[in-house]
Amino acid sequence: MAKLNRPKLATHYSGPRAGPRDCVSLEGRCRVGEGEATRIAVLDLDSGGCRAKGITAAVTKVDPLRLWLGEIGPIAGRLRWAKRGSVGIAFDEPLDEMTLARIVETAAPTPVAEVIPLRRRLPTAG
Repeated sequence: MAKLNRPKLATHYSGPRAGPRDCVSLEGRCRVGEGEATRIAVLDLDSGGCRAKGITAAVTKVDPLRLWLGEIGPIAGRLRWAKRGSVGIAFDEPLDEMTLARIVETAAPTPVAEVIPLRRRLPTAG
């Protein structure tokens, strides 16, 4: 019986990226093609793209997207990836530094998750 060679699943994005992304919590809107603009939550942002949640329309990598990040927009982009309810969007033209700074300033700060270490009791001998 022949052994099946299955591709390994990628657990993180390893493609090209302009630089580190800012963690933001920003309300936005997204329009897929000629459809209606729907509300989305923007979670990560850099000059070349963002990660968002809440796109409910069917979207493929060839569909044009129009984004409004807070009050800034429309910004043209395309779908790069979709996974676990989140999507990665690449902007057609990178955002300039002033526009990116304005968007980040208007975003609510993302709370830092508190990690509480749990101690496990070791079984006692005896």
